[in-house]
Amino acid sequence: MTQHNKRFHPDEWQLRVDLAACYRLVALYGWSDLVFTHISAKLPSSVAGDAHQFLINPYGLMFDEITASSLVKIDMHCNKLDEDNP
Repeated sequence: MTQHNKRFHPDEWQLRVDLAACYRLVALYGWSDLVFTHISAKLPSSVAGDAHQFLINPYGLMFDEITASSLVKIDMHCNKLDEDNP
């Protein structure tokens, strides 16, 4: 277990890794050349319970720069839930 993923539930960390890989694949294939585009993922109930929480890219990073630990957790109203992340 790396230092970064000790902060996250294992299910959240796996989703972060998968979503970051998705961002990098989109960049690799040149599909990220759009204005204000994003890819998001809903956190499973094992992490968020009944709350609707999502992972999304932080503003200002290119898709090929996104890592699992740089993703931002938000709620249904776009409120940032992770104050430790950028």
